[in-house]
Amino acid sequence: MDLLFFDSGGVLEFRGAGIFGFLINLPIVSYFEVGTILTLNHAHAALMGAFGMEAMALTVMALRQVLPDDQWARPEKYIRVSFWGLNIGLALMVVGNLFPGGVLQFYDSLTNGYWHARSLAYTGRSFVRLIEWCRMPGDLVFIFLGVVPMVMAAALTYWTITRSEHASSPGA
Repeated sequence: MDLLFFDSGGVLEFRGAGIFGFLINLPIVSYFEVGTILTLNHAHAALMGAFGMEAMALTVMALRQVLPDDQWARPEKYIRVSFWGLNIGLALMVVGNLFPGGVLQFYDSLTNGYWHARSLAYTGRSFVRLIEWCRMPGDLVFIFLGVVPMVMAAALTYWTITRSEHASSPGA
């Protein structure tokens, strides 16, 4: 299971740091987009790939080391849900909000100037607000199907360890 998180981290690093990082670091693009939503698109995908998924993989490795095989089945179910929740949630964030919002803001920067793309004249528009709300499904999937199951797996592992230590103590 931990290898899936490592593999996912590599894919996210390639997409976030490789593709989106290359996109925003082209000189002409960088001149018109620094500080726009395209930067956030790169940052979310690259940071979760470079550090987030590796941290999750190391967490899974640590949880796996403290439980015997017969007790690992329960937390593993939550970890599987967490893996898919984190990846699908992040993909929904990037595809549903950050990338399209960044491209539209970049286009506005080219058309009306960088100052306009960063002003309330652009960010206050109704379609920009709609794109911002399109991020909510991805955030909810990321939190409730990604983060919460991993916390539950960690809590279940802790509870299993303390229960088995208490049962095996001499006074029990």
